[in-house]
Amino acid sequence: MNESIRFACITSPDQRHACFFAAPAANFGRLLDAWNRDEELTAVPFEFADPQIASEVQAWLSDAATKDDRPPLVLVGSAESGQWVNWNLADVPRPPVPSY
Repeated sequence: MNESIRFACITSPDQRHACFFAAPAANFGRLLDAWNRDEELTAVPFEFADPQIASEVQAWLSDAATKDDRPPLVLVGSAESGQWVNWNLADVPRPPVPSY
């Protein structure tokens, strides 16, 4: 898989909790549609400023695509009350928590 990727930020109604997902650009609309079906959540496109994040996620998605027939989707990280609680890119330092 060597295609562009897109990120989404999924937030709780009070915006206290946010999850940052990535998917291939070709499947991105499906990601947003799936999360936005839940009336309690909001899913919007999002971009990380650090190109190293995109590069690492691209490699992760490529690896995930070889292991399953379903379109890959990965959880990059999650934040609660403006603090990271999960960051899944071990080789990339956590950036400041983005505004969401």
